[in-house]
Amino acid sequence: MDDLDRLARDMDQAPDNLADRADALVRASTLQTEALGKAGANVRTGFMRASITSEFERTADRSAGETGPTAWYSHFPHDGTSRIAPNPFMYRAADVVEPQFYAAAEALGAAVLDG
Repeated sequence: MDDLDRLARDMDQAPDNLADRADALVRASTLQTEALGKAGANVRTGFMRASITSEFERTADRSAGETGPTAWYSHFPHDGTSRIAPNPFMYRAADVVEPQFYAAAEALGAAVLDG
């Protein structure tokens, strides 16, 4: 009976634990993307790099993070113009973080299922 009680307690706590761990994963991945984006951004005055920030939202059923530059002109160096070659610094940052995020999310799901 002790094993069944322990399993019932674990099942009751799993959703809260999972939400906290998932939120931490989203936050860490978003902040890593921010840091890599800043590292790869064009720098003339530093304004665009400094404008790369992150925002987070957590509701009862999801965690979300968003990062990127807020400088009005950031799309010019990022996407390129007729005079400037593109430097997709945020895409490159996301390309690095995305597979790590999915691997960590899979491991998180497996850990919850395995107990």
